[in-house]
This record gives sequence, C-alpha cells and structure tokens, in this order.
Amino acid sequence: MSRMLTDIVGMRCSIKNDEEEYLTGNPEITCRVMAADEEWIRIAYVDERGNRISRLERVDTINSVTVFEDRQLH
Repeated sequence: MSRMLTDIVGMRCSIKNDEEEYLTGNPEITCRVMAADEEWIRIAYVDERGNRISRLERVDTINSVTVFEDRQLH
C-alpha cells in the first residue's frame, strides 16, 4: 500500500484506520497527503476551530483511502 500512497502525495483524501475511524476524527474533514514512505504517512488538515494540524500515522493501520480528484473524469 505504501507505494500507492506515494502516488497520492499532494492530493485531497479521506483516510480510515483499522478501527474504521477517520484519521482526522471527523468524516467531514478531508486531509491532504503531505508525504509517505514504506512505514509512515503524513497528512495535514484544518480542524473545526481553524487550527492547521499535521499528523503522522503508520501505514499498516490504514484500512481505506478515498481520493478526491480535482478534475472530472472523461
């Protein structure tokens, strides 16, 4: 999965962990993947108070990723 995660660096997405919880704590907040390697992913998002949060998560805890494409598919 980590190789696929490096392909979405810079994209907006929604990520769930093994417990089916969103990494941001809120399913309505999307994050941007800032970096990824074989073991870790770094995401950034803005919380409900307007604080910019940067977070590291182990790749092996990720269950699903939804990527929000910025352009329409043809």
